[in-house]
Amino acid sequence: MKIIFSFILSIIISVTSAGAQPDTSKPQNTLPMEKEITELEKQWAAAIQKQDESQMDQFLADNYFLAIAIQGMPIRIIPKAVWLDNLKFYKTESFNIDEIKVHVYDGVAIVLMMFTQHATVRGQDRSGQFLITDVWVKQEKGWRVTERHSSRPEPGAAPLPIK
Repeated sequence: MKIIFSFILSIIISVTSAGAQPDTSKPQNTLPMEKEITELEKQWAAAIQKQDESQMDQFLADNYFLAIAIQGMPIRIIPKAVWLDNLKFYKTESFNIDEIKVHVYDGVAIVLMMFTQHATVRGQDRSGQFLITDVWVKQEKGWRVTERHSSRPEPGAAPLPIK
């Protein structure tokens, strides 16, 4: 009898959970995934610094792209193949993840980070602090980045008041 009751209870919970709205509060059980994604971000940044194209398959999804936002210009979309081709010209002297926030939702992780680097691309200076948003998707082979959005934070702007 107890077995039948717990079976019926688990079905009811499954059915009601399937139609429920996603909980916008941070579930306790995402903490290990947040740490995993944070570690993947660090490993990916280190692989970029080493210009190690052979490691990129463990980080990048097949449909990966980089979106770059520069004031006064249209958003530039850099497809994966072009990004990989430019990796050999991306010379990173140093980098630092200044701040990172990871939010995990059913098979998707959104990373928001402040990232400072001293780097050049084809001899052009790319040093500075950047606001990066990475979209990670859980795939058969593990977590992979599908999108990276890069822009520069607004200089000297006062934060909006929080009420």
